[in-house]
Amino acid sequence: MTTLDVYLEACQDPVGELSSASDGNISFRYTVDNVPHPISASLPLREEPYGDVESRGYFSNLLFENEMRDQVMQRHGIEERDIVGLLYYLGTDCPGSISCVPKGAAPGKRPGNLKADYDAFEGGPIVPEDHAADRLSLDPLPVSPDGELGRIMKSLRDHRKLPEGNSKDPSPLAGVQGKVALTRLPDGRLGLPRDGSGAPTTHILKVPRAAAMSSVPREHFAMGMMACVQGYPVAKTRILGENDLRGLLIERFDRRIDGDHVHRIHQEDFCQALGLGHRLKYERNGEPGRLFDAQAVGRLLRLTAAPGAARQAFFEITMANMILGNSDNHAKNHALLYRAEKPELAPAYDIDPVLLDDVNHEMSFRLGKARMADDVTRDDVAEFCKALGYRSLSSPLLKRVKELVMALAKDSKKLPRPSGKRLADVILQQSHHMSENLELGVGPFEFDAVPVNRPDH
Repeated sequence: MTTLDVYLEACQDPVGELSSASDGNISFRYTVDNVPHPISASLPLREEPYGDVESRGYFSNLLFENEMRDQVMQRHGIEERDIVGLLYYLGTDCPGSISCVPKGAAPGKRPGNLKADYDAFEGGPIVPEDHAADRLSLDPLPVSPDGELGRIMKSLRDHRKLPEGNSKDPSPLAGVQGKVALTRLPDGRLGLPRDGSGAPTTHILKVPRAAAMSSVPREHFAMGMMACVQGYPVAKTRILGENDLRGLLIERFDRRIDGDHVHRIHQEDFCQALGLGHRLKYERNGEPGRLFDAQAVGRLLRLTAAPGAARQAFFEITMANMILGNSDNHAKNHALLYRAEKPELAPAYDIDPVLLDDVNHEMSFRLGKARMADDVTRDDVAEFCKALGYRSLSSPLLKRVKELVMALAKDSKKLPRPSGKRLADVILQQSHHMSENLELGVGPFEFDAVPVNRPDH
């Protein structure tokens, strides 16, 4: 039997214990009752322990499928199902403000001192404090390919990992692209936490493969357009580098800077909040009672500190994602943020117009009966609204959809050419379908058609 102490950065003592039994089942129990908030909406504060299904749903999402996980499994002979055994070696720095460490060990995380806990990249770019002033501007920050940051970016681009000699990722991150977690220092330079500091990072740098470099400006533009047309916060982005060596720098929303100190804010994605394993992040992969769908989203939004505002934000973000061609807004691309006992809907992030990729374009969750964005009707939107907690698709909500279509279609004309041409076509094509299907009466829209991959069944 293995037992780990579970810490929140904001608490000096462990808030709970995660254990594995001889039969392989795991359990979690809270050990204190004065925590500022539960570690998950799927694990509310209570005295009795949580069993295998509930515990595995949350804690399995703390582990990423990356090289570090594979090395630990091979080196120590740990099975993939042994969540506690893997977290014994990989739980020091988990998503959110959680750390899972061997019983009696010190917590793996603490606030960072910007003057003492980080090493800056020499000769790296200077990132302005407000690095998202113009959300629709390219204006890349130069990166020397031969500098330390440039070498890291090349290794992420070519090998999906840090260069040799950087064996320990400062903050392991999920996702398909190569990523590294960085910190912006007070003078604008970027750097890494010093080994053993336990200090948090403030930014994420995503670097695609060489053949997919066009994804950097398109995601930057899509994030910017989402921020321009609706009022809920959207993660700020900036492009680093040019040509065949580019990355998207994203400011983390789960951080708080107080003077010279950086603090983590606890967060969890919707898979964790719903107690679903990461393979259930799409509705099509789940089963009734255990799936990510509009009804499940509605239940989570009712748990937030301001359910009405969260409901409106999720509605607008979903409509805008459809217009932007982002059908990949799955359960791990939405999150709850814990600034107090009750969470809030996290800012929008990972807004990528995947309609431009040769992938499955089925929506991550259905709207009504519709599985494809270009099939969504007014009745489907009405059913979606009821699932979120609205009484109906009211005239103000329908008017808001029309405003989003008009605003995004207008902003698509501001995208620079040629880099923004394909994204503009996506927006105008989706605007056309939404206007026709929802009888919005806007258009006509001129665009070069973008192929849509439809499921076979």
